[in-house]
Amino acid sequence: MESANRVLVIAVDDSDDSQKAFQWTIDNIYRDGDELHVLHVVPRLAFAARLGVPPVDFVPAAENNTYETAVQRAEQFIIDRFVQALPPSIKAPIVHIIKSEVDTESVGHVLCKKAEELDAAAICMASHNKGRMAQFFLGSVSQYCIHHSKRPVIIVPSR
Repeated sequence: MESANRVLVIAVDDSDDSQKAFQWTIDNIYRDGDELHVLHVVPRLAFAARLGVPPVDFVPAAENNTYETAVQRAEQFIIDRFVQALPPSIKAPIVHIIKSEVDTESVGHVLCKKAEELDAAAICMASHNKGRMAQFFLGSVSQYCIHHSKRPVIIVPSR
């Protein structure tokens, strides 16, 4: 007897590589009846970069406005790049836009935690070639997930 339908988590950002990984997941992993969850994490550190202050010096009102703008942008690119790309036969995904509340929780950590909560069959994501220097300072979400996730991680290579 086959088990219940699977939960597939697809981590996305507003990039062509992410769109390619999403489409690859639909074409190669998705089965009829699977439940798609599209996850986008807005890291707290991104607010500091936009405001030009360290994360510990946040002005709550400014951060809240910046967060709302980031959420609106994310909602729009998720609709444009991912939801509208689905064929009509596939049910619209459940979208999660998550604000990382603390600096110690990397984007990768947040993704792994959410996949665990959802009992995901797999986490699918794009690899991004940031370059060695950027990867050293910013880290790699895909590398973090590969090493820390309790769920299988599928990395779709960039072009």
